[in-house]
Amino acid sequence: MKTLIMKIGRNKAYPYVSVVLVTIAFLATNPLTNFEWRYLLSFIGAICGLICVILLAKGKNSGNIFGMLAGFGEMSGNLLGRNVGAALPSIYYFVTHIFGLVTWKKHLNEEATLKPRQLTERHFGIAIVFIIVASFVNMYLTGILGVANDPYQLMLNNFIFALGVTAQFLMIARFSFNWYLWIIMNVLVISLNIYTKNPIIATQYAIYLFNAVYGLLEWHDTEKKKVLSVQ
Repeated sequence: MKTLIMKIGRNKAYPYVSVVLVTIAFLATNPLTNFEWRYLLSFIGAICGLICVILLAKGKNSGNIFGMLAGFGEMSGNLLGRNVGAALPSIYYFVTHIFGLVTWKKHLNEEATLKPRQLTERHFGIAIVFIIVASFVNMYLTGILGVANDPYQLMLNNFIFALGVTAQFLMIARFSFNWYLWIIMNVLVISLNIYTKNPIIATQYAIYLFNAVYGLLEWHDTEKKKVLSVQ
């Protein structure tokens, strides 16, 4: 299975297939007859987001540029769908991608690929605290904004927000552990957008889910190469 995932992720056709799948999901909304801004903005964000995560999984710093572009589209599409928890992290993602664009330049190998870090017990503890605090922050912001979420939406939005901001922090900080959190978060976002009937973002995050697994394997592979080169 690992070999198959790595083979697909490294295949040159993979990004194009991903874009085609999201485009099909967009066309399924009948944009010419039932036009909705949230679908169009979601589509733009989805395309940029796909390019972003594929590049980041490969450890390419250029992924941060597309991450900034994706942030705007995803935030707008989710807000129009009243998914506050899934929208607010996009603002945070935009800012952190700027930071990542600058800091990753200092930690690239001779192949212009990022050199990942391993998570320590101290950093894991900080991540847990980050998740708990972020969950309460989302509940507070949802209440302030007066967004009408049913209990299911509120629960998923809380976890999406908390896992998203924590995973993004770990990614920008170059910890390969970030991909585990992205895997969990992607499953939740898919469930939420199926529930709120946004096939574009649901399809986008289904691809993200695969890409998160691929990114985890790719970053671990880079770590192993780093250890072998030191030995």
